[in-house]
Amino acid sequence: MPGCALGVEQESAPPVLRAYGSADLEHGVAIDPATVFEIGSVSKQFTAAAVLILIEQGKLAFDDDVRKYVPELPDYGAKITIAQLLGHTSGLREYEEIEEIAGWPLTTRIYTLKDTLEVAARQRSLNFQPGAAFSYSSTGYTLLAIIAERVSGTPLTAFTRDHLFEPLGMTHTQWRDDFRRVVKGRAIAYDADAGGYHQFMPFSNVIGSGGLLSTVADLLKWNEALDTGALGSFVTAELQRQSTLLDGRAISYARGLYVASYHGVREIWHAGERAGYLSFLARYPDQHLSIALLCNAGEDADASALGDRVADLFLPAPDASTPAGPKTTPRLTDEQLAPYAGLFFNPKAIFFQMRLDVKNGVLRRESDGLEFAPVAAGDFKTRNSTIHFTDKDHFVREFTNGGASRAEYQRMQPWHPEAAQLSELAGRYESAEALATYDVSVENGHLVLAVDDRRWDRAVLDPVSTDMFKEPDAVIRFIRAANGRVSSLEIGEGHVYSLSFRRIGDAPDPHKLDIHRVRERLSSRLWPNPAPRPALSAWAHHGPGPLHVKE
Repeated sequence: MPGCALGVEQESAPPVLRAYGSADLEHGVAIDPATVFEIGSVSKQFTAAAVLILIEQGKLAFDDDVRKYVPELPDYGAKITIAQLLGHTSGLREYEEIEEIAGWPLTTRIYTLKDTLEVAARQRSLNFQPGAAFSYSSTGYTLLAIIAERVSGTPLTAFTRDHLFEPLGMTHTQWRDDFRRVVKGRAIAYDADAGGYHQFMPFSNVIGSGGLLSTVADLLKWNEALDTGALGSFVTAELQRQSTLLDGRAISYARGLYVASYHGVREIWHAGERAGYLSFLARYPDQHLSIALLCNAGEDADASALGDRVADLFLPAPDASTPAGPKTTPRLTDEQLAPYAGLFFNPKAIFFQMRLDVKNGVLRRESDGLEFAPVAAGDFKTRNSTIHFTDKDHFVREFTNGGASRAEYQRMQPWHPEAAQLSELAGRYESAEALATYDVSVENGHLVLAVDDRRWDRAVLDPVSTDMFKEPDAVIRFIRAANGRVSSLEIGEGHVYSLSFRRIGDAPDPHKLDIHRVRERLSSRLWPNPAPRPALSAWAHHGPGPLHVKE
């Protein structure tokens, strides 16, 4: 089975290196400490370091407007700064999730930095005002990679090699800017289902937000460089400086790194996931402890949880005498907690929904069982957040670890639509920002959404509240005009808070092939530029039989 490589270094002792499982199931190659893995979002700190070097050289500034270097981006009415890209406070939507909304999730297409820029440049709105909140955005880090290349005049691959990897002796570290390149000693990534393990590789040439290949030994060298200040005082300090929101609040995200506390111990860390690769890299500066964990086992491995278990072997046990926080009130009865149960959502980010239920005197989040301990009337807390009910239908959630700004939630009333109500929502919807068209139809008493040119890519929508539906990975809300007619829909998914699709017509018959639409879609796919296109009369299908294609 797939597995993991592990590196641990403490004080000045030689690093402990361990390896478990297979790097290549087809050829029976075992993982060893020198096996190369893709490290996912752990890559972001290296992009941040490159940008900080350019800032130290005077070629960039934290407060620079991003459009100074990437004029392709639209003007959002408020500038996005380099510092906001570094701290995930820009408000930019996540390009990967926009492409998933368009029907092209990762591993179904080959993406490049140019592609990510084109996706970002099509966006006409942001998740929020730049600097007002935290929302993790790989889009921001792909833009940082582009900016670093444009300002330095050097590819990011060469810049980081010359300024970071070679000086630090990270001889097995390189960017995956060509996924077809042969990399000696690289582990294959896998995922599993009922049929067994399957390859699950990141067929992408995007770097900056991810895409770095490395080993546990090289990553320990990187952590040592941060511990000793080998990158210089400016870069070392600024990498670990926590970002600040417009309201002056410091959040836990710094520049490509989280700065947090683990069992009362200062922890500087980041985790990553890309296809079947998972990673965890952490430092505990006060204990001079460093941990690097790299896996190729997909969902079979939780790298962060495994990393925590390794840390527990070396860190001092939590001090049981330290107060855990405010004293809680006595456990409430199910009847006392019942008014707080229900489905709630954030109107500003429709994907963020939370169903609270009550079980055995505990208010909890239904999706994962997270418990909310009572503190006072209407007030509850978890390990890293608090919830305050302003009334039984509204609450405010704040994160005590600074991971995000406050979020307001309101109760959603259950909705059981009849067939006529569903029919009002059927139609064709188009987004110029996602370059996608949805067909929404009613089938067998259910609302069904299909991506226009991939009818097999269908989702049955479950109603959760009036004109609002949920499918496994997204939330869809239909918008009505003043006359009551549905004019558009909004879709929220992960770090895309609300992407609009305007209604452009009635839903087509899902059982009929519209040759005019086929020709239109083929034309836009094969000749996407506005230049004159070849005549497409030869694509027409005249009667029964196969569709003949002529050049």
